[in-house]
Amino acid sequence: MYICLNLQIIILSTTYEKTIHLLISLLIINFSSGQFSGGNGSTTSPYQISTLNDLKFLSESPQYWSKSFIQTKDIDATETKNWNNGFGFLPIGRPTDIAPYFFGSYDGKRHAIKNLYINNQDLDYTGLFAYTFCSSSTFDIQGVNLVNADITGKAVVGGVVGLNYAYTKDCSVTGKIKGLNYVGGIAGIQYYSVSKSFSYCQITGTNVIGGIVGIKYFGEITNSYSSSDLYGNSQIGGLAGDASSAVIKNSYARGKISGSSSLKGLLSGNLSTSTVVTNSFWNKDISGIDTSIGGGTGLSAAEMLVKNTYTSKGWDFVDETANGSENIWKMDTANINDGYPIFNYQTGTMSINDRTVANNVIYPNPATAIIYFQKPLKNIAIYDLTGKKILESNNASLSKLNISKLSSGTYLLKGEMDNNQTTVHNLIKK
Repeated sequence: MYICLNLQIIILSTTYEKTIHLLISLLIINFSSGQFSGGNGSTTSPYQISTLNDLKFLSESPQYWSKSFIQTKDIDATETKNWNNGFGFLPIGRPTDIAPYFFGSYDGKRHAIKNLYINNQDLDYTGLFAYTFCSSSTFDIQGVNLVNADITGKAVVGGVVGLNYAYTKDCSVTGKIKGLNYVGGIAGIQYYSVSKSFSYCQITGTNVIGGIVGIKYFGEITNSYSSSDLYGNSQIGGLAGDASSAVIKNSYARGKISGSSSLKGLLSGNLSTSTVVTNSFWNKDISGIDTSIGGGTGLSAAEMLVKNTYTSKGWDFVDETANGSENIWKMDTANINDGYPIFNYQTGTMSINDRTVANNVIYPNPATAIIYFQKPLKNIAIYDLTGKKILESNNASLSKLNISKLSSGTYLLKGEMDNNQTTVHNLIKK
């Protein structure tokens, strides 16, 4: 359509040139506004993203990267695995001649983007967004909800954003994230604040790896959590692989941390002495890590399943008002996050696929009598939420266990796989 219009301009006489230019401008405006599901791109009427085609057009159209967007429906992005000769989705905000980054705003409204696929090991700045640079002090990236994402890049890789100069909140990523250096569940490199966000992924890299961000510069990580398992070489932290002049508070990490050096419960890195960590926790049982930089407390899995652990440190939970009335957190009673605290808006399951080879599955859960293990377990122990051992079985390689004598309630089940790796699960007895 653009080509035909340009050819007409060439053959038209100068007498009608101004009129034709006006008509062409109107046609282009109408053509452009039709590419999204609604809106005009302003802050008061953002472009509406409701289909995979909308998302694709945004990724391929840098002329719109200064505009405002709102997602209005869940989007199934499964077919992105077949795009671009196997490279998958093209990240929004990758450097181009038209625009060097995304500098608008995107509010996903917590609508899901399911099964997003990116696989380009030569691509720096990789995620749903490659590179954002938003000067506003408002939250310009918010409500992005990636479910079962599969994202692989080179350096600076995150689920939501590779390199993020934007205030970010209410974002979540489940699935698999992989890169070399600076790899995080939400962002590879993050400037400004991140709040009320979580990751539940298998995150793999080489150096500077974190469950929320690879490296954090300035601002806060607050009211966020990582249930991700982290694999790499060095500078691996449950929440951040490194940080400079930042604050981490009211947040936790509870996943496995595996590497060769500088492995820390919440925060690792060479710059992190300038960062303060307060009222934040990591799981010593699962991570196998006893230390962290800047502060924070390592706890047992049983301690992290107790609400008072958090409310006694000022966390704002439902059913209490002493710590505020925003009702940010609640305990997981639906086995969404293995019994660990979740956000008040969370319902249903995380829908994690292949999160980690070290994990096991117990079913049914909740259960009344017999539970089964997807992979056999040995040295099984069940604890109540005070940390008291209730049941123990030292038999080798059990594939099922009778829990009928347990009272109704929530418990912690701990056991060893055949490869001697420990697996820990929340168990609900009906």
